[in-house]
Amino acid sequence: MMESLEEYHHGLVDQVHNYGLEEELFDQEAFFDVTCQILRDNEVIAEYAPSPYRHGEGTKNFMMVDGYDFSSYDHDESIVIIGCDNDYSLHQNQELPTIQTAEYKKNLRGMRNFVLSALKGTFLEEAEESTEAYELAQFMHEHRHDIRRIRLYYITDRKFTGRDAGIQPIQDLYSPTKKDGGISIEAHLWDLARLRDTTETAGNSENLVVHLEGSGVPAVHAPVADTTMHTYLLFLTGDILAKLYKDYGSKLMEANVRSFLSMRGKVNKGIRKTILDEPDRFVAYNNGLTATASSVDFNAQGNITAITDLQIVNGGQTTASIYYTGNASAQAELEKVIVPVKLVVVDPAESRNLIPEISRFTNSQNKVAEADFSANSEFQVKLEQVSRTVLTPVEAGKRQTRWYYERVRGQYDNEKNRLQGALRKAFEEVNPTRQRIKMVDATKYLMCWQGFPEIASLGAQKCFAKFAAETNDEKIIQQVNKDYFKELVCKRIIFDTTHKNIKKMDWYLGAYQMNIAEYAVAKYSFDLYRANLQCDFTEIWNMQSISPKMLGCLMLAAKQASDVINDTARPVANCSEWAKRTDCWERLKTYSSCLTADPLETEQTKRKPASPRTQEKPVSSSPAPHEQTSLAQSSASQRVTPMAMPAHKPSIEVPTRESGTLSVETQHHEAAPDSFSAPVSEQSESEDVTEKRAFLQSIPPENWGVFMRWCEHRPNRSHQDLATLSKLDRHIALTDDEVDQLWNLRLKAIRRGFPMSLLAPRK
Repeated sequence: MMESLEEYHHGLVDQVHNYGLEEELFDQEAFFDVTCQILRDNEVIAEYAPSPYRHGEGTKNFMMVDGYDFSSYDHDESIVIIGCDNDYSLHQNQELPTIQTAEYKKNLRGMRNFVLSALKGTFLEEAEESTEAYELAQFMHEHRHDIRRIRLYYITDRKFTGRDAGIQPIQDLYSPTKKDGGISIEAHLWDLARLRDTTETAGNSENLVVHLEGSGVPAVHAPVADTTMHTYLLFLTGDILAKLYKDYGSKLMEANVRSFLSMRGKVNKGIRKTILDEPDRFVAYNNGLTATASSVDFNAQGNITAITDLQIVNGGQTTASIYYTGNASAQAELEKVIVPVKLVVVDPAESRNLIPEISRFTNSQNKVAEADFSANSEFQVKLEQVSRTVLTPVEAGKRQTRWYYERVRGQYDNEKNRLQGALRKAFEEVNPTRQRIKMVDATKYLMCWQGFPEIASLGAQKCFAKFAAETNDEKIIQQVNKDYFKELVCKRIIFDTTHKNIKKMDWYLGAYQMNIAEYAVAKYSFDLYRANLQCDFTEIWNMQSISPKMLGCLMLAAKQASDVINDTARPVANCSEWAKRTDCWERLKTYSSCLTADPLETEQTKRKPASPRTQEKPVSSSPAPHEQTSLAQSSASQRVTPMAMPAHKPSIEVPTRESGTLSVETQHHEAAPDSFSAPVSEQSESEDVTEKRAFLQSIPPENWGVFMRWCEHRPNRSHQDLATLSKLDRHIALTDDEVDQLWNLRLKAIRRGFPMSLLAPRK
């Protein structure tokens, strides 16, 4: 039974609140992450990255963006812009908040204005270069001649009650060369009801219905007795396929293994030559397509007129090549190109199991597809089975919990939603949301630890493709046991702790946090290997956290990674693109070891004084990566790494960098203006309110003015925070609660990149 909107809204608010506390984020930032994860899990978007920017609100020049899907351009030459409801924190406590058409369209115009400014280049003349929004605008401007489509996604936790909220496609949004069609734009509203429906069904919320114009397409029904699917043979012309690809792009191929790989512009030379020279023979030379659907419509003549949920599971390369060839050459006669199509109409109840199998077997001649990217691979099934048998260590006064491995999209929510009352509460207690490990995310932790941060930076899906290619091996599948899964959890803990603490560092520039975390974990792992040491995963598992010593090392590695990624001498302008290159990783490996760093205390490590040990690794003639020792003291010959070969190659000589020898703790103390700014006292929640008040009053008034203007332009600003700052500006005494509020706001701002020196007492 589907829960009411009121119940879903209450649950969503709780989820965002808990996520924000766990990750130490503002409500708006947490809302962006949680809702984008919902869209990603349901394959509406492939990836997401934050790029918050708002300017000129209330004017005709209003611009806004909260994030983007950085993989969409590689998929189908489109740009996905994500905007979030800026009033989220204002209506958290409302039972069922609503949004009207006027407000929705106002935000769409803000997103559209950003797109126009980015494409024209005017945004680059005014924005701060060190922001994610600048990088997004720079990428759009550099690729403006190749972008085919802009997709706007506006996400709100309110129920839409307006009418006809969609905007009509706008052609020639920016077309300096007057290409046919220019750039089209489409808008998608994700309101409370749509988020709820998507979460409940754990499926693709947008049913793709393809209409075949004219009298339809004749089809032959294969005489098969299986009632769960019906197979038809038909023929489509090249111009029809090209139009479908132009209109729908990657949506046609979400069930295809190519969803994990870049296809943009890769035109098979043989296909191109046949289209241009011998279009009439294409049907004889080409194997054609295999597609799936949930249903088809027929006319009175028996021709297919519409296909629902059309997915090309084999032949995506052919489809894209036909489109790009026709687009690049006016001589291409696509109407003469005939493509055979095998269309399998699958019962929706069986689609999750059948479609991956159809995709796998029809792609069997493709070497890449042999890796079996589906969640039904033997490796993934075995890992899920093992995960259900592992409970966290016993801790006095606490219930043992489970790290829930989600092999299939929506599996966690489906299992939870089937339960009611006490059973559902018990499930959530044993399987807390924060301990859910999604299949595509797990590969990132493993690949970083194995020494492939440049692969992890490509995004979850492409990283998964690389991982799948390395785990399609019987020897590796046999290694999957409880110890393997525990080490996976430990690597997740290491990665999350690294990612969370980066924004607290005074060297953090406010951007590329994920890239820095990926490279930091890889650098720490690499430094252990070249020092002939191994990580003590047993201690991390037992404590479910890392030690201050490990955190100090990771933060020094993160500082080194930040220096490399943000290096002005990098060969490409875009930092994210630079992080995807092997040269970036090779440069970081030349830095000195991060293992010399001093311990770095946090509130969590003070409560849990864990001390993961580094242990000497025996020298052998064939050393394996340092993480290959299992949690149980197994034999040295046992492998638990998912990769087929060692990723870390020992260096003969490692150049040192002076900046790399500083400990994190030393750097942090050097940045502190005086004793008030000592990191231990700054992060303590038990700080006496009198001391906090004295500290805040010692900050120069002009600095508070700068901070207030900074807060006003942040997308996650709170009216309550601004009101408190306004009282301070007008020399009105603050209550104790307001002092605590301002103190926490200051700490969060510093973690988000605001200069610490401006929010410290005058020397």
